[in-house]
Amino acid sequence: MRIAFACLAVSVAATAPADEFPPHEKVLDGFEKVVSTADGDRSLWTVYTREKDGQVLLELPRTFEKAKYFVALTVASGNRFAGLQSGDLYVRWRRYDDKLVLIRPNVEIRSTGDDESKASVKRLFTDEVLLQLPIVTMGPQGGPVIDGDMLFVDESARFYGQPMVDRRFREIFKLQSSKAFPKNIEIAFEVTSPTGRLQTLHYSVSEIKPNPGYKPRKADARIGYFTTAFSDYGKYDDDDSRTRFINRWHVEKADDGLSMSPPKEPIVFYIEHTTPVRYRRWVRAGVLAWNKAFENIGVSDAIEVRYQDASSGAHMEKDPEDVRYNFVRWLNNDIGTAIGPSRVDPLTGQILDADIILTDGWIRYFKFQFEDLLPEIATEGFDAETLAWLGTRPRWNPHVRLAPPSERERIAAAFAERARTPLGGMEAARRETDLLGDDLLDGLVGRVSQVNGLCLAARSLGFDVATMRLQLAAIAAGSEDDADEGSEDEDEPDEAKIDGMPESFVGPLLANLVAHEVGHTLGLRHNFKGSALYDFDQMNSGDFDADVLASTVMDYVPTNIRVGSGDQQGPYVSKGIGPYDMWAIEYGYGPKSELDEVLARVAEPELQFATDEDTTGPDPLARRYDFGSDPLAYAKEQIRLAEFHRARLLTSYVEDGESWSKARQGYAVTLSLQTRAVSMMANWIGGAFVYRDKKGDPGERAPIEVVDAATQRDALNFVLESSFRDEAYGLTPELLRHLAAEKWLDGENWMAAFNDATWPVHDRVSGLQASVLTMLMNPTTLRRVYDNEFTVGADTDAVTLPELLASVRDEVWGELSAEAEGDYSARRPFVSSLRRNLQREHLSRLTDLVTTDPAGRPAANAISELARQDLRDLAEGLAGAEERLGDVLDPYTRAHWADCRDLIERSLDAGVVYGGFGGPTVLQFRFGQETGAGGI
Repeated sequence: MRIAFACLAVSVAATAPADEFPPHEKVLDGFEKVVSTADGDRSLWTVYTREKDGQVLLELPRTFEKAKYFVALTVASGNRFAGLQSGDLYVRWRRYDDKLVLIRPNVEIRSTGDDESKASVKRLFTDEVLLQLPIVTMGPQGGPVIDGDMLFVDESARFYGQPMVDRRFREIFKLQSSKAFPKNIEIAFEVTSPTGRLQTLHYSVSEIKPNPGYKPRKADARIGYFTTAFSDYGKYDDDDSRTRFINRWHVEKADDGLSMSPPKEPIVFYIEHTTPVRYRRWVRAGVLAWNKAFENIGVSDAIEVRYQDASSGAHMEKDPEDVRYNFVRWLNNDIGTAIGPSRVDPLTGQILDADIILTDGWIRYFKFQFEDLLPEIATEGFDAETLAWLGTRPRWNPHVRLAPPSERERIAAAFAERARTPLGGMEAARRETDLLGDDLLDGLVGRVSQVNGLCLAARSLGFDVATMRLQLAAIAAGSEDDADEGSEDEDEPDEAKIDGMPESFVGPLLANLVAHEVGHTLGLRHNFKGSALYDFDQMNSGDFDADVLASTVMDYVPTNIRVGSGDQQGPYVSKGIGPYDMWAIEYGYGPKSELDEVLARVAEPELQFATDEDTTGPDPLARRYDFGSDPLAYAKEQIRLAEFHRARLLTSYVEDGESWSKARQGYAVTLSLQTRAVSMMANWIGGAFVYRDKKGDPGERAPIEVVDAATQRDALNFVLESSFRDEAYGLTPELLRHLAAEKWLDGENWMAAFNDATWPVHDRVSGLQASVLTMLMNPTTLRRVYDNEFTVGADTDAVTLPELLASVRDEVWGELSAEAEGDYSARRPFVSSLRRNLQREHLSRLTDLVTTDPAGRPAANAISELARQDLRDLAEGLAGAEERLGDVLDPYTRAHWADCRDLIERSLDAGVVYGGFGGPTVLQFRFGQETGAGGI
């Protein structure tokens, strides 16, 4: 019906003079005008709907060609992330005879210079045509009328940047809602998605008018704001030709004469009625936490919170997708996600609207497969150079090594393909500019106005909730023991719990998460140096009375959980915002006249800043999920925590009547704790602190400061001891016999039913140890160590490449210098099976370093030479150990060492085999691997 109607309109218009169309009385027959205001005010566009078939007609105002419109997109249902902003467009209409064309103006390249440069830019950098529609008729108010469902359903791909409607069912759609207000229209259609699932596409259209009261504010690299940026071809100074404004709300005092004044217009957030009542007060606390920062600049109650409530009807008339309202939305989707994107005027950086999405998956942690998280933890901070390297070396790649054997070939092939893309396949190169939320740098790259496109803060909390459940089980078991002995606290009431956890834990955790996302909606980016405010022992001392554990809520700060009941337990999480947050709001929203004074504080320890793109750099404090100014103390605590709970998995964690698969899951949590600690400390080796200070800033700090050698050595020793020794994994025959797996052929994880029921001890430990070798011996880390030797100068102590490689070698091959104690046999080998796997892995790494083409990478020459010398030293060590130990060796160790000597001899004889810069080599060795890109 709709298509036929549209074709009729086109045929009539094509044969008629430009201003002659079918009379609107005839075209609008059967349509009802949508009136959404009590006083019947004229709406932005006039919306007409026909109930019987869901047809929509839109009448634009007569002055439509002078207006600029903002179209905000939301997938409102039919998706696990329904409600999440899907992007936005800044557009205008232009009439061509009997058609309207929707155009996206060029705002990326502008000129603020002389008239000649403005004319040139206008001629060279033109606007983009998105789509065309026929004019159906001229409406009662004199404006052109277009087919609304043709615009928003048929052309949905032009808005969302990808197909949104299944071609097989393109005629099956339903008008879900339509509202017309003076400043905006809200229209939603239910359509069939390309996967065949019904979903709702919501469009919010509003006009962007110049706001003479709003003054854009220049961005500064020392403070982390999302930006609106453009190239100004009217300027010729490098510092001026790229203009960056921070994204911020228009917040100003109602009375400038008062030292403390309410705002002219507060930022109001509505907490959606889907938010569980038990969590609402904590969501509210997280939103309002930011008022402290605005009070610091003299604005009281800058942010307000109102509850939408279905039972009372309060604010139920407000749509979360309506751009006039800012909502905190709650999704029950089993996925641990939270995100705080905003919609921004692309000309000025003024924030127009923001919605926060919270999901429940991080609370219901048990749905999460923690073993799937291990590769992400193991590769945290890897840069483009290392990712490209891993693409051609599957044996080095934690994503491959930690995957089930049946999946490794597929994953290796995917990484090999990805490694050939820009930045070695980093997510920065894979991001989409239109649809937010599926890649790490979504919202940051390829946009004029940046927004928070993806946030992983909730995933970190899911990890912490899992750890707390281990802790609660241990506490409960201890309480039962105390009860048997007669506890003095028998009459003490039980603490209130929410969803099985103490409210004193999960409530502040949620409030902190909400505050993090609200910070994004205020314009703030992540600050991954925020966790280095206090040292770990200080936070857990009896006299610690601070409200915050970090300098900012914009970091991913792990929850502060201590081992056992005997240690002092400090606050689990920060309560409120930190000093960096106060400083950032002062810069973004305080008086412009005081900005130089604000920036002069850049060297203060609590104001250090590093964001997403810094996490792949050399600064070990610019990391996600680290904690404290001395992360080594926190890392050691994580290992103690893992050991503490491993010892209790079979006794207190799994209760009577529960599946033993819970023990397997609990062990996976402890393995994740261990891997996160090791990965965090591996980042310190070859590290250098990076500061964003500018010349002339107080303190005159150099922007790069190499981490001192003693700290690097401590980190290296921790990594080696926590990874390469058998006892580091706490595995016993009793524990292994209970690491069972439940198998169900339902749900999304049904393929796990075909995994082996026994825990793959050798495969998993070898994969983890291989991942740690990758952390220490990847090209980026080795290059940084090599470069740092030169940076600090010969008169200063430094960790050198020979020292790093020798430290790894000595730890892996410690048995070569060990004395024999007792009798050894196949049942009691001198070198355990786990250690034999580790030694083979280390040899394959050295061989790869020896036989890699060094072209284009000067550090590779030194690395190759040192690796070759390591192989010579190992050959001598193996020969000496075999001669010294003689007949004491068991069959496994004797055969293993003989094979290792054979491999070393052949690899040293092979010489350098070239395979292109960073590419695979082709030398074939035993142990089922090929150096470079070969077998897995």
